[in-house]
Amino acid sequence: MFKTGQQVVCIDDQFDPWVFDLYKSLPKKDEIYTVRAIRAGRSNPQFVVNDDAEIKLAGAEFDILLLLKELNNPDDPHSSVKQELGFRSERFAPLLEETEEVEEEELVGVGAGEKEPEPAWAR
Repeated sequence: MFKTGQQVVCIDDQFDPWVFDLYKSLPKKDEIYTVRAIRAGRSNPQFVVNDDAEIKLAGAEFDILLLLKELNNPDDPHSSVKQELGFRSERFAPLLEETEEVEEEELVGVGAGEKEPEPAWAR
């Protein structure tokens, strides 16, 4: 799961054509972003066109959405609640912090190929 302030990397930047009409900024694959907020929202919407040729939202799936510090978008025009358009959390993976990677390398490298010294009592 993600948390506010966490760095993430985009792993999926393939969007349906309608997304380009609604969003101002989209994430790019392999780019690093910072989580600004996490919230419940909708994804994979289904639209219908009514008799007046207006596009209406017919349904959507529940999803966990991320807002990113580096990207800002307009509010969802198909929602009665004023909230910024977000991105499905599945489009991102947590970025490993460098300190975790260094610690892991240090732990793996300690004593590699070396024998432990013989205790004094065993001599």
